[in-house]
Amino acid sequence: MRCRFTLNSHSPTMSRAGAGHPDETGVRDDPTMLYVALNDLLQMEAKFRPRLALPKDEQSGEVTIGARDGAAHVLKCLKVWYDLPADVLISAISLFDRFLTKMKVRPCHIPCITVSCMNIAIDEYAEVNKQARKVSVEELVSVSQSACTAGDVSRMSRVITDKLALLHGSAVTALHWLRLLRRLVASAAQEFGLTRPILAPSSEENLIKLLEIAICDAGCVNARTSELALVIVYHQIEQELLEWSRESPVPDEAYCLYEFAAHLQAHCNMNDASLLTTRNRFRTVLASYETRAAAPQRQRLVWRLSERTFKVLRPTDRLTSLLPTIEEQNFAVDATPTRKRSGSESSESEETSDWPRSPVLPVYCGN
Repeated sequence: MRCRFTLNSHSPTMSRAGAGHPDETGVRDDPTMLYVALNDLLQMEAKFRPRLALPKDEQSGEVTIGARDGAAHVLKCLKVWYDLPADVLISAISLFDRFLTKMKVRPCHIPCITVSCMNIAIDEYAEVNKQARKVSVEELVSVSQSACTAGDVSRMSRVITDKLALLHGSAVTALHWLRLLRRLVASAAQEFGLTRPILAPSSEENLIKLLEIAICDAGCVNARTSELALVIVYHQIEQELLEWSRESPVPDEAYCLYEFAAHLQAHCNMNDASLLTTRNRFRTVLASYETRAAAPQRQRLVWRLSERTFKVLRPTDRLTSLLPTIEEQNFAVDATPTRKRSGSESSESEETSDWPRSPVLPVYCGN
């Protein structure tokens, strides 16, 4: 079966007129306009691509891969804690990776840099969407427990803004690519006349979750954002076609989407070896994430308490709910029988309890 496309790989012309920032939300589903936005993204992709070369083990005080993934984990926890949109998280991680690409920093500065990147990303999102900022710098510092002050975060934010030249416009992230490629592929699926929608708008939430999993792992940090987005989009297509095959036979037109993937690959000048490497890295990261998600949680919940709060608490870990047995025959002899104490122990003898008496590390949420 021969698949035909409305536009071939060389037909769209590079046009900046009226395109604005290449965010998918401002582009209609007209194929011509989608290709104009695609060309805009291609023109700016290299500028916003991080190129990290971090060691696995600490060497001469350098930032390690584990520290980078830890910072991404903190950013994701802040995003979940304040219920921030995915745009903020992905922008903050992009800022963090690009700053570490340009600057050599000390590990002790990572917490402050992490919170500062989130601070900048929140400001950018509020400015782009014409909304008031809902999370203050003081709140970010308090919840993240980064051991820095609001003034430190403000100063570091200015340094990051200056070094990355952020005053000249918003960055292009993998999320822009993901949204645009989803609409391009969905538009192609409609042209093929499929009876079942592929990559419907409702699937965007799942695509974003897959992207968050990928960018929070250093294994995908140096991949081209266009390649990573294309790999995630077609991973979702495979899942949807699998669900389709369980209900009814999949028509041959659906497999034309894979030929369309080759069309996009050629248009974006993606190398076969590089695209295959990105796909393998993404699958490795996703498999590792799913393995951790399936494992039972064995970490105990630990509360961080101040000494003042701890002194007024009454430990109840040794108290029992057993009540003394009432012996009715005793009432015939003594109208006021003596009551036996329950199996509880006095809280005054809690010297050997395992309650925390010193500051402990907070428990962060999982991926």
